Amino acid sequence: MTQISITSQQCVECFDALWSNAFERAPFDAICTLLRVTGIQDAGWDPLEESEEAFKDYNWFLSAESEELSDKSQWRMGLLMYCQACEMSAIHLMLANLLRIHLGQPYHLNPLGSLGRPDKKRMFKWYPPSAKVKWRKLRDMASEADIPDLVGLIDNVYNDAVRNAFSHSDYIIAPAHFRWTEGGLPSQLALEQVNNLIANAFAFFGRFMAVREHWLQIAGQMRRYHRWPNHEVFEILAAEGKLNGFRVHFSNGNSARFQRSAAGVDHVNLVIQGDGTINFMVGLQNALQPRYVVDGQEVVFGENNSVDSF
Repeated sequence: MTQISITSQQCVECFDALWSNAFERAPFDAICTLLRVTGIQDAGWDPLEESEEAFKDYNWFLSAESEELSDKSQWRMGLLMYCQACEMSAIHLMLANLLRIHLGQPYHLNPLGSLGRPDKKRMFKWYPPSAKVKWRKLRDMASEADIPDLVGLIDNVYNDAVRNAFSHSDYIIAPAHFRWTEGGLPSQLALEQVNNLIANAFAFFGRFMAVREHWLQIAGQMRRYHRWPNHEVFEILAAEGKLNGFRVHFSNGNSARFQRSAAGVDHVNLVIQGDGTINFMVGLQNALQPRYVVDGQEVVFGENNSVDSF
């Protein structure tokens, strides 16, 4: 559906509800989704950071004026931004994990990875899932989780024919239509509808990132320590008022940590399990005791200090 316009407010309300409900259902998994918990990663290896910088550059070109630019330049730049936004794996993964939480499933490092396929002729060759396959799965998950607002947004944002035609350079921008020929009979879409599709995508992806940023701030200002049922202490790590990691303290004096910063991604005693979920390396099990320990020191949490149940 390319004729229906979605608003930034619709996107904000949908995404804010997704995060809010995720924190109510499974706060730890929601925090992992916010942080995009992954394996150890050096600085300069985060595609999401690169995409955010790229969109700033694209916006400059989108507003540029020059006699050397053709009348089609803004269409081409808008479609380039549309295709890159639709292909952003980081957003696919965050949406998939938010929906997993609503479906009662734990955080997963690569929740859409199983949609890929092997090469039948080469034993160790694996093809990751296409954007079309991932967006179909996200829509199915949103439908299963009974979130019709998100289903509607996806229906009015992702158009595989437009994405495929532009990505494969199989398109013509005519005076009133966007045309393509690959994959069957020649087809076309009115430029008015293409413009609406691009505007919908800008609203969707722009508000998703803005709402995520807001929830990073909310989480960064939560109480620092949270008691877990088996005498673990969950600690919020923040920088400049925003969540950037966590620590889990165990009663035997051991701890686990995940932190994302400008220097990259670091974690200690965080175990990536074979099924893609995460766990912790607790240490000596027989040294665990019915007490709360932070940085190796036993602490007593009263009702009035900055600690609550999580």
